[in-house]
Amino acid sequence: MGLALLVSAGQRGGLDSTPAATILVLEENAAVQDLIDQTLRGSGYRVLTTQNALEAIEVVRRVRIDVLVLGLLHGMGQTLVDEFRSIQAGMRIVSISDPDDDLDGIDRGASLSGPFSLDDLREAAAAALGSRPGG
Repeated sequence: MGLALLVSAGQRGGLDSTPAATILVLEENAAVQDLIDQTLRGSGYRVLTTQNALEAIEVVRRVRIDVLVLGLLHGMGQTLVDEFRSIQAGMRIVSISDPDDDLDGIDRGASLSGPFSLDDLREAAAAALGSRPGG
């Protein structure tokens, strides 16, 4: 069994000594959240998910997050970005929002507006990480 796990991990690039980047997904729509989760896990990232801002803030306080995929805004976008950045200053944020939202501290290249493809999501995550696919 151990050999099979090693072969499987090696095929996915899991034998690399660099740990996978950790991505936190904050998305209130469970179906969208699940799709984002599956897509990013399939690209080799460690993915944590939450459906509300309070849970996400608690996660950010306890775990080093490389990228936050922020899909829950409801007019709180800048407040959330500022709060997350006050906890982890270097965290990169990919926003899924209205193209007219102008959030300070978010690179336009790391923003998605609907509808977007799964390839767009993968590219935004890689761009936010400085083109480190899977970490």
